[in-house]
Amino acid sequence: MVRRRKAKRTRRRKTFSLLNAAESFGYATILSQGIFRTNPVNFVLGDTDLSPSTTWTPEGVAGSSNVLGGTFLESVGGDQITLGDILKEPGYAFAVSSRRAMANAPAMAIQSIALGAGFRIMKRLLRAPLNNVNRNLVKPVLGAGVRI
Repeated sequence: MVRRRKAKRTRRRKTFSLLNAAESFGYATILSQGIFRTNPVNFVLGDTDLSPSTTWTPEGVAGSSNVLGGTFLESVGGDQITLGDILKEPGYAFAVSSRRAMANAPAMAIQSIALGAGFRIMKRLLRAPLNNVNRNLVKPVLGAGVRI
């Protein structure tokens, strides 16, 4: 009888990289700024104050969308959409955020490409100093599971 092959095991990273975390937070900031007009922390912890001023329609929201800035004339309260706003007024929040996402998609794509390229170039240029700091400072202080 032929032996079955073992399934390939998935490998996980053994360390937590502070630079990778900063890059991920940068991507999250680009997306939340373009869609919700707030940063990721304020998206989770922000005030629930967004509501339509009158009877709103998706067409009215579509007509008032603008790229990365300005205000929507039909919103009362903050112009930022938070998690609480989504839970309170899901239809309105979805209409506004989907319109913003479509209007800001090109700008968000360019910012994401620039962020990724910048991190890649800086990691390559600073490889020797980062390795030195990881070896001599981070590993003795924070342990082997964390690196810059």
